[in-house]
Amino acid sequence: MITLENITKSFNHEGQDQVVLQDINLDVNKGEFLCIVGPSGCGKTTLLRMIAGLDFPTSGRILEEDVEISHPSIERGYVFQQYSLFPWLNVLENVTFGLELKEMKEDERLQKAREYLKMVGLSQAETSYPRELSGGMKQRVAIARSLVNDPHVLLMDEPFSALDVQTRHKLQEELVRIWKEEQKTIIFVTHNVDEAIFLADRVVVLSRNPGKVIKSFQVKLERLRDRSSSQFLELKKEITSFLDYEW
Repeated sequence: MITLENITKSFNHEGQDQVVLQDINLDVNKGEFLCIVGPSGCGKTTLLRMIAGLDFPTSGRILEEDVEISHPSIERGYVFQQYSLFPWLNVLENVTFGLELKEMKEDERLQKAREYLKMVGLSQAETSYPRELSGGMKQRVAIARSLVNDPHVLLMDEPFSALDVQTRHKLQEELVRIWKEEQKTIIFVTHNVDEAIFLADRVVVLSRNPGKVIKSFQVKLERLRDRSSSQFLELKKEITSFLDYEW
């Protein structure tokens, strides 16, 4: 589905090239829930932005179904860390925004938007404005807005990091349910190992700057996962040990 071939990314800082990501090779399978974890500054968000077509590698290439990614596309939905809703639009209008750009008929786009608002549990909030919503509700709207365009891939950049633990856990459960229903490919960036294990089919660990793939873990625990189980805690300890090591 998504293939990263020998990806290196550097930025020019005060006349010198600073390497952020180095020699990244990664295949993401269709329908897979992949989590990328790593310490702050290791290039996780930069990697996600390149998959989205919002930034580009210094060397190497990124392919979607054997076609090199060269620009953003509605086939790759993006949920940002910060709430990226239009404050002057209500919930329903935020979700239908992309469908309007596609010139979908009004009755069709309203019906489709309401289906996804129901899926994320916000049917009663369609006339509310972002300022009237909690953080968790805003992220549900953002997820619905991405899914309503029927992307092949959903890219998520630490979308729950600003939320309290209880809300974050609830939205993690909701995301797993939605992923099962929609059967989308999800690439989810986080620095939270607990979150990654709870969500993912596979967890890819990046090293400190420059970011390199140092280990990939298949998560074979049954969903919904018990965070207090010995298997969960053992895997968490193992992944954390790789993050703590100075590579």
